[in-house]
Amino acid sequence: MGCSQSWLAVKGMTRETVLKSLGLRAASDRRNSQIEAAELPTGWYLVVGDQSEQPILGEEAARRLSHDSDVIIGEVEEHVMVSMAAAWREGFQLWSVLHDAQQDVEHLESSGDLPAEYESIREQLVLQQTAAGGRNAQVDFLFDVPVELAFRLTGYRYDTDLPGAHFEPLGTVAISLPTWWKRLLGR
Repeated sequence: MGCSQSWLAVKGMTRETVLKSLGLRAASDRRNSQIEAAELPTGWYLVVGDQSEQPILGEEAARRLSHDSDVIIGEVEEHVMVSMAAAWREGFQLWSVLHDAQQDVEHLESSGDLPAEYESIREQLVLQQTAAGGRNAQVDFLFDVPVELAFRLTGYRYDTDLPGAHFEPLGTVAISLPTWWKRLLGR
């Protein structure tokens, strides 16, 4: 098996404002929840979905939320070894980093004004990939470039425990339809 996950971290906005903007609410049952959230010890508010490419946690949400805060989004899809991280501020993407092993195990695509941490992370993991056999290696170290960069900035890494973070299950807000729509839809 492998992990498939999307997440969004917001700094500078209250939990309530983030949830309202995303159309989410606290849920009572963790078993049926595909989305969870937690305040991170680093000051970021994290919302995590249990599959990659969750539209509710993607670029449009990042654009909207970043008008009033800093936002970092990320995705991992271990089944095909794809990882991504990107930062947003004032409605614009500041930077992004993508690794897609389907293109090439050594694939790494970056754009924008990358954080200072990026270069040292990239160099270290490229060296490890080379030492393991480069394209012929049985391991994919470059998958961790976006993951590690986001971790250093937010304190969240999808595959580690988060001491001090208490996750709460979330659900989507039910849309209340006007009576005439209910009749039309037979509800």
